[in-house]
Amino acid sequence: MTEVQNVTANQHPGTTSREELISANEVILAMVKAAKGLRMYLPNNPVLIGFLEDLHAKMGEHVGSFGDFRLAVEQFALRYKGCDVYENQDPRESIALRLHSDGIRVLTFTQGLEQRELSGFLGIVGFAGPIHQDDDVVTQLWERNLPHISCLLAEDLAGDQEEDQAATAPQQNAISHVYAALAGQLHPPAPPMAKHLLMLTGEEAAWLRKAKQAEGHRNHLDDVVNIVCAVLAGARDAVIFRDFVEIMGKLTANMFLAGEFGHALRLVRFQHKLLNLISLTPDQQQQVKKSLAGVLSERTTQVLQETLDGGDSISHEELKELLQIFGLPSLRAICELLGRVEKLKMRKVIIEVLVELGRNNPEVFSPFLADPRWYLVRNVVLILSMLDTPIALEMIVGLISHKELRIRREVLSFLERSSDPKAKTYILKFLRDDSSVLRIKALQILTRERHPSALKLALSVSAGDDFKARDMAEKKAVFEAIGELGSQEMVPLFREMLLKKQWFKRGIDKDAAICAVAGLMKMNNAAAKQLLEEARGQRSLEIRGIIEQAILANAATVNGRAQA
Repeated sequence: MTEVQNVTANQHPGTTSREELISANEVILAMVKAAKGLRMYLPNNPVLIGFLEDLHAKMGEHVGSFGDFRLAVEQFALRYKGCDVYENQDPRESIALRLHSDGIRVLTFTQGLEQRELSGFLGIVGFAGPIHQDDDVVTQLWERNLPHISCLLAEDLAGDQEEDQAATAPQQNAISHVYAALAGQLHPPAPPMAKHLLMLTGEEAAWLRKAKQAEGHRNHLDDVVNIVCAVLAGARDAVIFRDFVEIMGKLTANMFLAGEFGHALRLVRFQHKLLNLISLTPDQQQQVKKSLAGVLSERTTQVLQETLDGGDSISHEELKELLQIFGLPSLRAICELLGRVEKLKMRKVIIEVLVELGRNNPEVFSPFLADPRWYLVRNVVLILSMLDTPIALEMIVGLISHKELRIRREVLSFLERSSDPKAKTYILKFLRDDSSVLRIKALQILTRERHPSALKLALSVSAGDDFKARDMAEKKAVFEAIGELGSQEMVPLFREMLLKKQWFKRGIDKDAAICAVAGLMKMNNAAAKQLLEEARGQRSLEIRGIIEQAILANAATVNGRAQA
């Protein structure tokens, strides 16, 4: 079977040039490829788009060089100026048979032809969709509004033949006219389909164009979602309901994977509304809950994270609504999402939702406190601190000795903020932490809270064997706590440190002076001020400079607080 006929030297009759017939042959070849492409590919497929662009280009070149592209339509063949350019005997694929069966005998493509016209034409005659016996090709071509594609029907040509006969046989012409007149009185002929275009008003033509544009802009995903929702909403049969719940669950997950978040959210909302229908049986409610719980899989969670970090296609309100609908059954997936999302504002939304989900049952977060990702554990600690319940406190204190500094720091912050009186007692454990930063902060918290054991612990730390090896910031913090908590009874200790040489052994009396001055500045009473003045008069210039620098720093701090 041959579709496109090759042009040979003896095929082109008359004055038609070989170049013109070769061009016509190339147009037909491109037309066949595009017709097959419409049957094989989706409209947005690059291969199909390439076929249509190639056809449009070749047709434009031919019409521009040789005039209108006119084809004579036979039962299984198409002829261009007497030369066969297409033949296909298969009734299931023959474009010629499709045209010929509906009475089309001449097909013409004119200057100004658009690519969408070619696509529409092939969509009708190229077997791109299901073909029914009652399909009318002529009517469809007319309805598609293809101004640069026209056709002549068998009845149109019959009139032309009568005129030719009249020119060569006057008598036969007269007889034909008589019969034509009589036939017209008995059976008035229907006007040719092509002439109907002239009967459209401007308003009707404008309406057709708008309708066509609206059809082209329709989102087929909306149609799919509408159909599934409509079927599920009206399903009364238990089997149909179960099957379509499964379909909706898979469709929702696929919408996430395809990046169609708007459609995914719409499907999730619909399932959430289903759960609130009193007409659902307990078994049907369980089916919907299972469908929702299965949406946030490993793959969909990854895609959702990429969407959240990659742009602003999902608003904070939409994300919050989505996670609230998924709820506790999807807690693991939501926590996993929290561990992956990098955008701070989105993490805050996830944390806010998790706080709501765990408000009545903080134990649901226990498995995540052992997660190897420190940042996820830290965020869970933050969630528990926002819950601020005795159960949350018990869950967190087990992390005081966690190997990750950033987790221990979050735990200490939680204990600092907690309203539970037991929380401050646990802060004492941080005085033995490996990090000097956390030891200092813990001591400052205990001092500010006036913990009963704070002074005793600070004195114990200052007398420890390892205290001399600690950095100056921590030493100062210890003696500031001693000065603030011990008040006047600590003056003798500070006097010895300031006025007695080598309190820290030889060569480190400067450290002792710095620590003593820090403690006296925190005492801020008459005895402390008197001792500082005495030390300024007796010590070296270096020690005097330390005292004066501490006084100036304290004054600056006080002024700063007053201005604030």
